[in-house]
Amino acid sequence: MAVHKTFPATAAEKPDTAEKEQPAVEVIAALVPWANREERLLSLLHSVAAHAQKQEPNCTRYLIYVHPSTSPSSNLNIAGGLEIQNTRLKGSKIEIVERYSTPGAFEEHTQSQPFRMLVQALGAEGLLSESPGRMEEGRVQCVGGFE
Repeated sequence: MAVHKTFPATAAEKPDTAEKEQPAVEVIAALVPWANREERLLSLLHSVAAHAQKQEPNCTRYLIYVHPSTSPSSNLNIAGGLEIQNTRLKGSKIEIVERYSTPGAFEEHTQSQPFRMLVQALGAEGLLSESPGRMEEGRVQCVGGFE
């Protein structure tokens, strides 16, 4: 599931530019790959992150988190000591937390070559064990913490 929320700047935070600036965009995406496709997905996400860091100055955060898998081992032992890989087990949950200074910066990100390659691979290679869902605006609100 992927979710994003815009946060308008308040006049107190940026008195000279608050009316002119567009709100920042926060993105939280959760992906669950098949266990045998986890490394491929992480490789693609690292490529997207590297591009964003070097080529997208308005991407101010791109963090990749991995939750340990709750699935049993993807390798199964059967009689005679033969080990086979079960390709239908879910891998670890992967979450991506992103921040863009404007909605336009987020749109620019989605048009980048690494991002398009990621989206293409998600479908063509069948990397995910669950649907990533759809983006739902207005479902995330920051209620505390710091950066």
